[in-house]
Amino acid sequence: MSGAGGVVVSGVGRAAPGDALASTGAAVRAALSDAGTSVSDVDGLLACGVDAYAVSDLFGFELCWRTEISDHGALGAAAVQAVDAVVSGRLRAIVCVETVPPPDPRSGADRFGRAEAVTGWASWHAPYGADDETVDVALDARAYIERFGLTRPDLARIAIVASANAGRVLSLRDYLSAPMLADPLCVHDRARPVGGSAAVVLEPVGRVERRSGSRSVGVGGVGAAYAVSPLAERDSERAADRAGASLREDLHGAVPGILLIGDEYSFRVVTWLEALGLCDPGCAGSVLATAGTISRGGRFPVNPHGGHLGLGRRPDLDLVVEAVARMRGNEGGSESGGPPSTAVVALGGSGSAGCLFLRRTS
Repeated sequence: MSGAGGVVVSGVGRAAPGDALASTGAAVRAALSDAGTSVSDVDGLLACGVDAYAVSDLFGFELCWRTEISDHGALGAAAVQAVDAVVSGRLRAIVCVETVPPPDPRSGADRFGRAEAVTGWASWHAPYGADDETVDVALDARAYIERFGLTRPDLARIAIVASANAGRVLSLRDYLSAPMLADPLCVHDRARPVGGSAAVVLEPVGRVERRSGSRSVGVGGVGAAYAVSPLAERDSERAADRAGASLREDLHGAVPGILLIGDEYSFRVVTWLEALGLCDPGCAGSVLATAGTISRGGRFPVNPHGGHLGLGRRPDLDLVVEAVARMRGNEGGSESGGPPSTAVVALGGSGSAGCLFLRRTS
């Protein structure tokens, strides 16, 4: 639920994959320049996938709030905590940055002939080959299919639309004949790794209003939740369900102009359509079955730029950057009917989740 009304995204930046710290630095510099914020104004830092000390040292930030996380799936919930920190009134500006390394060509070969220790809850699943996130999502998707009748052609529409938005052609035949990863997911249901860095600057609206030329986007509401146990050990409720329920209080039944969903897996779109209250539980299949519903210009336009599925797995924070670009009407980011006035960015899924309602301030 909100309390976020006094916070804006004042600047955004992104950088191509490469050396982690260099890519991070480029994204942060771009975001600070876009915001018109000086390094001396930054007193908060959220770092994901990169060492927070290294980032602070690189820029000389003098911080009174700092959070570092390694779990990219928890980025959405952590970003909501950053918004809350600005709402508290104790901070001038928070830089949020996420860096995803480029794919390592050696990683596939390294899996052979090397044993790794497995600890924690994963030790119960590793003997069965079920200690991978893909397996978790596949089991969740299969349970949904059995319970509500979702079909693979329904699921295919998510990947087909993502590919079309990214300028590629993927047919239903291509999808159904593709190699499987874990039933019911095929290779088109998981984003290929790409990497990169993305950064945003969060500030109180009062500071930004005094700055000429600001193109900030307001944070109209947030929602975040963490699961208390792995999905396999509880009922069907996911963290996204509780995060979405919180945000719905700020949406007041309105349908956002665009949806930016962290679609590393296609099934995440199903999860968030229901969590955000855009359809009843179990009815996502009928939404997807209606042609054009999640396409550009549709009722629920999902990732009009292509998202992770269409463009490859980038930082989740890049979806916030994309949302802001489209709401500003930047080149390459405008919609056929004009820039959207609102957007929802929804990240995570079953274990942890966070979502933000963004709206134009001018």
